[in-house]
Amino acid sequence: MTLFPFRIETPSGVFIEGRIAQLEVRTYVGSLGIMAKHEPIVAACPPGKIRILQDGEWIAFAVSRAILVSDGEKVKVMTSLAKLAV
Repeated sequence: MTLFPFRIETPSGVFIEGRIAQLEVRTYVGSLGIMAKHEPIVAACPPGKIRILQDGEWIAFAVSRAILVSDGEKVKVMTSLAKLAV
């Protein structure tokens, strides 16, 4: 599985960054799955969970409203609040 750079940014700085295999997020118009070489996209996301597949394990983060930006090579999520989800 091809990995791609991912990061979550908050006003305090970078919350998490690394290389992941897949991302799942909910947008205002539906759910979205992103893998390497996904088409470029900008999406608004409501408060909720973002899941990433890293090293064969799914990890979930709770975020406030967010903007997801992907240029087809990397994905960045900008939000005012992020934390590891239980």
